[in-house]
Amino acid sequence: MKPIAALATLAGLALAMTLAGFSLADDDEHHGRNGYKRPKRLAVPSGAPLVWKEECAACHMLYTPGLLPADAWREQMRTLGDHYGSNASLDPAQERVILDFLVRASAANRLPMEPSPTAGEPPRISQTRWFERKHDEVSEAKFAREAVGGRFNCVACHRDAEKGDFDEDRVKIPR
Repeated sequence: MKPIAALATLAGLALAMTLAGFSLADDDEHHGRNGYKRPKRLAVPSGAPLVWKEECAACHMLYTPGLLPADAWREQMRTLGDHYGSNASLDPAQERVILDFLVRASAANRLPMEPSPTAGEPPRISQTRWFERKHDEVSEAKFAREAVGGRFNCVACHRDAEKGDFDEDRVKIPR
C-alpha cells in the first residue's frame, strides 16, 4: 500500500507543479479573457515578399502580420491613400502582393477587427485590447520618451519586434 500511496503523492505533486507553472507562465494563456488573445506564432514567414519589406519599412517598422486579423489588414490596405495622414498609395500590382501576403500571414489571428476610435482611420495595433492589456503597466510618460517615440514604435523596447519576438523577458525601455 505504501508504494501506491507514495506514487499517488508524487503524481499529485507533479500535477500541482505543472499547473503552477502554467498559471505563472507569462504568456497570453493566463490572460485568455473570453478567449481574447493574440496568436503565439508571430514570426514573419520566410517567404515574405520583398515589396512588403521595401514599401512598408520605407516609413515605419515592419509590423508582424499576426498582430492584426486579416480584416484589419484589408482595411489598412484599402485606406492607403490616407494612411494615418500620409499618402501611402501603391501600384495596384504591389498592393495585391502585399495584401495577399498580409491576409495569408495573419490567418492564425482569429481575433475580431477592432476599429479605430477615430472615424475613417484604419485600425491601430496600439489600440487593440491585447496591446492595452500587455502594456497596462507602461506609463504614457514612457511611451512619450524621445527614445521610444510613441506606442507605435515597438522596436524601441522590443528589439526583435520585426521578427515577431515580443518576449517580455527581453523588453528594455529606453531612458
